[in-house]
Amino acid sequence: MNLVRSPLSFGSGADNPNGLQLDLVFDEDTRTVYGKHRCHHSFQGNDDGEVHPGVLCVVLDEVMQKINESMNFDATVGEITIRYLQSAKIQEQLHLRGWFVKKNRRTIENRAEVENEIGKIVARGKGKYTEKEEE
Repeated sequence: MNLVRSPLSFGSGADNPNGLQLDLVFDEDTRTVYGKHRCHHSFQGNDDGEVHPGVLCVVLDEVMQKINESMNFDATVGEITIRYLQSAKIQEQLHLRGWFVKKNRRTIENRAEVENEIGKIVARGKGKYTEKEEE
């Protein structure tokens, strides 16, 4: 199975000029995804200079979906739980990390975190993804 994301994906599509264009790397040995990102001012929330929390949710989902893609799980999101710990600043270097937790039948569980440039976690995510049935 060869899973290919759309180049227009909002989170990681390289051809979407209005998207996040996340560049994520999967480490096969640790089943972990890593990346760095600076959010453009167009992703600002209500508070001046802070990243919109919905954008952080997309970032966490993209990190967890990259795990699925890299492990050849053709899956769709079933549930995401986000814990916002503090705000992320626009143009701040964010460090992204996600890891595979487990797979039971068709349910895959992953976790992800976004850290700010001084190492404080700004958001954590838990995701449950449902593997699509083979046709």
